[in-house]
Amino acid sequence: MNTRRWQDFNLYLMVSVLVLLGFGAAMVYSTTIGNNYSGDVWSLSSPFTKHFIWLGIGGGAMLFLTIFDYHNLQIFSRPMYIFMLLLLGYTLAAGRIASGAQSWLLGESSGQPSEPAKLLLIISLAAWWAKRDEQQSSWFTLGGSLLLTGGPLMLVLLQPDLGTAMVIGVIWLAMAWSGGMTWKQIGILAAIAVPVFWIGWGYVLEPYQKGRLIAFMMTREDIEHITDPKVYDAVTRVFYNVEASLVAVGNGGLTGQGLLNGIQSQRNFLPVQYTDFIFAVTAEELGFVGATAMLAFLCMVLWQAITIASRARDTFGRLIAVGIFAMLLIHTFENVGMNIGIMPVTGI
Repeated sequence: MNTRRWQDFNLYLMVSVLVLLGFGAAMVYSTTIGNNYSGDVWSLSSPFTKHFIWLGIGGGAMLFLTIFDYHNLQIFSRPMYIFMLLLLGYTLAAGRIASGAQSWLLGESSGQPSEPAKLLLIISLAAWWAKRDEQQSSWFTLGGSLLLTGGPLMLVLLQPDLGTAMVIGVIWLAMAWSGGMTWKQIGILAAIAVPVFWIGWGYVLEPYQKGRLIAFMMTREDIEHITDPKVYDAVTRVFYNVEASLVAVGNGGLTGQGLLNGIQSQRNFLPVQYTDFIFAVTAEELGFVGATAMLAFLCMVLWQAITIASRARDTFGRLIAVGIFAMLLIHTFENVGMNIGIMPVTGI
């Protein structure tokens, strides 16, 4: 690593990431104990072990990227995009079904291909706009970015994985705005989006997805008026999950019940508590203080992403930073929001 790269080393970002990794490891350990793995926490089937495996993979990738010139990514953006489509297509054709979606290559322990696909899409979109610096606001450039986004978006929706599809949409919107999309273009696309949404609602979304989307806007009295049994079942499941999450958040109080001492988490009352509802575990065991501290470090990471984007020397680097910012922002907002009942439960 040369001297210039050491001078560019972002201490605030690194410290924030390391602290968040500590939060994550502690919470996944706690939920592993709560899921009856206390006799074999290091088993390959335990969430804690799988978390550390992926942590090692991510750490290795991070170290590699610190010495890697990101401009080389632009050169390989086209084969990376093709690889992404092939990966998502193979998952749709031959992947394993888990949690209601065919989003896994070898089951839940193998990870979802849609996760690296998000990063590959960010690189592909950044390369598309970077090659068209002088016509970033043209309909050709905007339309091309929509086509690039549409491929992985449709493959993800067909799995079906509504949460990832929503993340992809937010990534495109943030990068399009940063890439030069005008207010006029926003207005026209918004007008087109309304009928597209209703078509998707009627013919694309599964009943359980509709239930998840409308549940957070309903009361228990509203549930009795639902006529579709599949939607009814989805809504009642969401109500149970969110109520269990809210109880956990409320139990935490100011300073929490203590690590490994959460009532909801350790007694297995929270669903998928080591992924979808892990914020509720954090709030219950570490309290308002701990949950707020974790969110503060997440905000620091987001702030550093925006700072990096604003200081980037070229369009490609700026848009990569914007795309990653958008991805982290929607992940944080949606996950925390569904844990406290202000966002639909989409499985992020």
